[in-house]
Amino acid sequence: EEDDDDEDWQEPLSECESDRKKSQDAESSVNKVPGCYPEKPFSCSDCGKQFLHKHSLKRHMRRNTEKTSPSFSVNQNFPEVKQNPVSKPKAHKGKKNFACNDCGKTFRDMFCLKSHMRVHSQEKPFSCASCGKSFRHENNLKIHTRIHTGEMPFSCDVCGKKFKHQHNVKTHMRIHTGEKPFVCHICGKRARHQNNLKIHMIVHGDERPFGCDLCGKKFNRKTSLTSHMTVHTGEKPYNCDICGKSYKRKSHLRTHMTVHMEEKPFGCEVCGKRFNRKTHLGTHMTVHTGEKPYSCEFCGKRFTRKTHLDSHITVHTGEKPFGCGVCGQEFTQQGSLNRHMKFHLG
Repeated sequence: EEDDDDEDWQEPLSECESDRKKSQDAESSVNKVPGCYPEKPFSCSDCGKQFLHKHSLKRHMRRNTEKTSPSFSVNQNFPEVKQNPVSKPKAHKGKKNFACNDCGKTFRDMFCLKSHMRVHSQEKPFSCASCGKSFRHENNLKIHTRIHTGEMPFSCDVCGKKFKHQHNVKTHMRIHTGEKPFVCHICGKRARHQNNLKIHMIVHGDERPFGCDLCGKKFNRKTSLTSHMTVHTGEKPYNCDICGKSYKRKSHLRTHMTVHMEEKPFGCEVCGKRFNRKTHLGTHMTVHTGEKPYSCEFCGKRFTRKTHLDSHITVHTGEKPFGCGVCGQEFTQQGSLNRHMKFHLG
C-alpha cells in the first residue's frame, strides 16, 4: 500500500525527547488561550530563564549542572529557586558534554545518554502486555500498542482518513497535493514513494523471475504475476462495499470508489467540469488542448492516454498478453478477451 512507505518512516521520539516535548507542549498550550499571558514565577539563577512550573525549572537546572559538573549525582541539590528575576538573562552554550564510551556520540544530558546506551546493551525494559514484545523506549511501546487497540489518532485534514502514525499522514497527503518527489534517473518517471520508485526500477532491468504456469508469460514482479493470474481464473477478489461491483485489481477498485465520492475538488477552468482526482482533470484537459503526450516509438502515432498507447504497441510487437483459460486463444486487448469469454459462458 502506498501509504506505508518505509523510506518516509521516522524514528519515534526517544524517552528523553518525548518527555521534553510533553513539557514544552504543556507550557505552550496555556499560551494559546486568547488574551492569556501566564506569569512565569520560577527563574534560573544562572541564566535568568523563566518557567511556569517549579519542576520545569528543576529539570532545567539539573541539565545545566550536569553540563558543568565533572560527575553526576542523582541526589544533587538544586540552586535556590527565585521568583521575579531582576538579573539580565544570559544564554547557555548548549554543549553536549555527555559522550558514549562505545560509539562517541554526545548528548545534552545524562538521561539521554543512559537511554542511548540501551542500543549497545540491547536492553529492552518496556514490554507489551498483550504480546510480550519488548522495546528500548516507553514511547515506542505506546506506538506499538496501537496495533492491539486499533487506535488511529492521526487523520487527514482533507479526506478524514485515519492513521496510526503521523508520518503516514504526511505520506498520504501527497495523494491530495499530487507531489511526486522521487524521480527515475533513466526515464524521468516520478513516484510518490521511494519504495514505488524501487519497484519501478525493475522495469529497466532484464530479469523476469516470476513465470505464469499456465501460459509461460514472465514478470519482473510477483504482484504482477498475481494480478496476471486473474486473466486465467476470471477471479475478481476486490469488491465495492457500496454497490457490490467486483474488480481484479485493488487499484481498479480504488479508482471506482471515487464514483461514490460526492466531493469533486478539481475543476476544469475551461468548461467547469469537475473531477474527484487530479489525474482525471489532467486527462480531461487534453480535450481542450488537443495535446497527445504519448507517442509510439515504432510509428510515431500519438495518443492522449498512456493506456491507449500501451494497447496500440501490441500491434507492432505482436504481443498477446490476454489468454483464454478455457481454450488458450490469446488476444492483444482485455476487451477482446472479455468478448471471447462470452462464447464459452453461453
